[in-house]
Amino acid sequence: MAKSNKGKASKNALSSGSLYSQEAVTQFLVSFGRQPDIDEVLRKAGIARHKLKVMLDDDEIAQTVETRLDALLAAPFRVEPNDTPEAELLNEIIKEWYFEIVSCGLNALFFGYSVQEAVYELKPAGYIGLKWIGEKPMQWFEPKNDGCLIYRQDGMMTEKEVDQTFKFFLTRRKASYEQPYGKALLATLYWLFFFKQNGFKFWAKFLERFGTPILLAKVKSKGTTTESMNNALLNAHAQSVLTIDGQDDVQMLSTSGTSGSAGAAFESFNNQLLRQIQKVVLGQTLTSGNDRGGSNALGQVHENVRLDKLKSDIRLVTPTLQAVVNALCKLNNWKEHKVMIGEKPKPLNKDQAERDAHLKDAGANLTPQYFKREYGLQEGDVAETEVSNTQFNALPKRVFSFKASSQNTSPQQQEVEELTDGQGDLQLLSNEQIKQLAAESNNPESLIFNLTQLIPSATRTQFTTALDQALYAADILGYATASEE
Repeated sequence: MAKSNKGKASKNALSSGSLYSQEAVTQFLVSFGRQPDIDEVLRKAGIARHKLKVMLDDDEIAQTVETRLDALLAAPFRVEPNDTPEAELLNEIIKEWYFEIVSCGLNALFFGYSVQEAVYELKPAGYIGLKWIGEKPMQWFEPKNDGCLIYRQDGMMTEKEVDQTFKFFLTRRKASYEQPYGKALLATLYWLFFFKQNGFKFWAKFLERFGTPILLAKVKSKGTTTESMNNALLNAHAQSVLTIDGQDDVQMLSTSGTSGSAGAAFESFNNQLLRQIQKVVLGQTLTSGNDRGGSNALGQVHENVRLDKLKSDIRLVTPTLQAVVNALCKLNNWKEHKVMIGEKPKPLNKDQAERDAHLKDAGANLTPQYFKREYGLQEGDVAETEVSNTQFNALPKRVFSFKASSQNTSPQQQEVEELTDGQGDLQLLSNEQIKQLAAESNNPESLIFNLTQLIPSATRTQFTTALDQALYAADILGYATASEE
């Protein structure tokens, strides 16, 4: 049974300020001493970092953000070692609060940094678990370049450094000494969002103004006044019927922008903004369209980009999730456990590996695609070896070969002759040695034995050649002796 450390988990509630102070003075003291945000985009736009949250209401940005979040939430996680009772408890706790921890950690990608607070409680099973964990307003906190986290809630005149081991968990993206707030991805999207919103407003007003054609009337007859013609035109918009005198003239004024060049220009402008937003967030543009074309290879490239983005998000949120696990282990006096997000590597199939090794030894060339499919390897894990050319290519590159031309020798025959000429002279058996072997041997087996005794230091090639010569001679001599008898 783990020791109860309920006292360590209990924290004093953060005060919400007083009523005796003026809000303006309090806000001045809160902001005084706060390190300014040096993000160039936010400075030119004149907005605070936490105000970027309004961009998540845009349909295209929300769709791309949800795509990355869904991919991260769908990735499985595991705790190692996984064969302990503590690992089972940690799995249950993380599974219950996985969405809150991961989604808050991923917000650091979009805002530069995010902070979440944990509230603990003593569970009936006797261990300290999470009662609640969730994201806190980022404008209450100020990350410093030395790694500490300062808490400044609106309405409080004091500031303090908070605990990042048990209570608060900070996640930052691309933070540096000059910019401890991190790099916000939504800041990169701000001007695309700005032009997209204002472009739609302009287009809506344009359609409202020029969507309905304007009727222009020229009054010429004496019986028609300007006021009566104006009333007739107003009624014509509602009833689409107008009766005028023969001398009067009515024309319809419209613009080509409702269905002509202006409409095509706005569509091209809007599509370009959508593609830019998808490229910034997803790294590709095949999520909602294929750019009027596509292929299987192009889809595979974009799938690889999506997996790269997923791996990057996993690296971003894993330290925060590990910090929560470390806090639970320290509070309960458990040994350290490591949490990992992503697919578990496939175990090696020993029988299949041995079979593939035998196939490789037998001369079968297994492709890299086979290893990726059967063993779960990634792109680049298997080096593609060049297949050696079994044909001789040296001879056709040679410039002169007078001997081959005079003897009408084919290039293949000449290469074989040149290869054999490079070898040493082959020593054959003499006639006396052949006669001795034939006389002392009764069968091929004894002939092989006697030949071994005769040339014990011969190479394999020399022994094979001598054996063929001796067998041939013994065969001929045997026939000759049989014919004489």
